[in-house]
Amino acid sequence: MSAGSAGGENAMGPILKGSRRQYGTPAARQILVIDDDPAVRELVARTVARAGFRADTADDGENGWDALRNAAYDLVITDNEMPRLTGLKLIERIRSVSIEPPCLLISGNPSGAESTLIKSVGACTVLAKPFTQADLIEKVYSLLLYGDIVGP
Repeated sequence: MSAGSAGGENAMGPILKGSRRQYGTPAARQILVIDDDPAVRELVARTVARAGFRADTADDGENGWDALRNAAYDLVITDNEMPRLTGLKLIERIRSVSIEPPCLLISGNPSGAESTLIKSVGACTVLAKPFTQADLIEKVYSLLLYGDIVGP
């Protein structure tokens, strides 16, 4: 999809807004942070904002999906364990309609079996809890620069 294309419908349901993927300064990049824990959500959003990115937030997977249908994002950072729609199911839904944006899944317990499942639904990488702000920013830059799997 090209930048600026409008969301709409296809045979699989609603499609996402156009990709914002672009090169340039971090301030030109928009990140969606999805987590049902307000403290974690705000910490992640503040961390990426301090690194120069713009961040929007959503408090669960369904609200994150709504945000993705109404705005274009360069990166999605989502917790896995959330009510209504898990991070894995959200990423699966995103991938069913688009190859973009790259997705960073935050998980408290990324076992080997879950890691395989994560990659199969299209998450680009996993960040295990607890994580440092430096770990988070390293993953964000890796995904925005390379946009592919950078390892768990």
